[in-house]
Amino acid sequence: MAPGLHGTFVHWLQLKQRDEEYSHVFNIETSTKAFEDEVEFSGLGPMPEKPEGESVSYQDAIQGGTKRYQHYTYSLGVRSSWELYEDDQYGLIMQVPKALARSAHFTIEQQAWNVFNLGFAAPTTVNATIIDGVSLFNNQHPLLGGASATNIAPGLTNIISAAGTYPNRPAVDVDLSITALQLCVNQFERLVDSQGMPIQLKPRTLVIPPPLKWIAREILGSSHKPYTADNEINSILNEDLKYFVGHYLTSDSAWFMLCDKSEHSLKFFWRKQLDERFSDDFDTYSIKQVSGMRFSVGATSWIGTWGSNGP
Repeated sequence: MAPGLHGTFVHWLQLKQRDEEYSHVFNIETSTKAFEDEVEFSGLGPMPEKPEGESVSYQDAIQGGTKRYQHYTYSLGVRSSWELYEDDQYGLIMQVPKALARSAHFTIEQQAWNVFNLGFAAPTTVNATIIDGVSLFNNQHPLLGGASATNIAPGLTNIISAAGTYPNRPAVDVDLSITALQLCVNQFERLVDSQGMPIQLKPRTLVIPPPLKWIAREILGSSHKPYTADNEINSILNEDLKYFVGHYLTSDSAWFMLCDKSEHSLKFFWRKQLDERFSDDFDTYSIKQVSGMRFSVGATSWIGTWGSNGP
């Protein structure tokens, strides 16, 4: 309220906020209900031979688990006295909505990226639970077809660690390297559906925290194999991978791989976009400025994703 200040240092106005990141990774959808449910169904197994004169074999599609996206409300308000509003010499109170929008921006990003941050833990939180009941990044995702699915699928001996399961995480977590990327790509190459039928999904985006961008550049930007004096080609270049730096990832060593957004089920549901409201408090002669939003975020299935929790 004091006039004559040479300047003001207002964080929400003068410190540049990071650009939106979550929408580069998540499929953004809208909802008109209190929650959204998604259910998994298996396909059919290989078609068996039918001997002459014998009956046709029949199979039923297997229903798996259910994933619920429960929308939560997030809100924050600022209350200013009428005197402060009237005597504000620098127009800061009128720009409080920008501070609220900045707060909302962080919450959106934090909640979305927690799907990755919590993706290795036991599924005890809403964000970490996926449709098969285990963590998003797991070495043993149960297949609906059971052990017969991995018996049918070709070439899984050196991929799986337990019958009837498929990994999207190494048996022992590994640092980002060419060898680790090759392991990741190999697991995508052998990927099967719930009945053991090979499917085609190509990894596209390496998702990393800021400290790993230097290694990512060395691996993905060199025509020759890095860290060796031999004149070997960099075989990973033909995979046409790109990397994306996630500034809300909490681990400096965990890294992730995603297929195109149309080929994975990381989802962000908007129930209500950010809304701003103003009101007068007649009892205290104050001005209230409030913002709120409703959304849910998570992953339905592990397919199309891969992660290593570092060393």
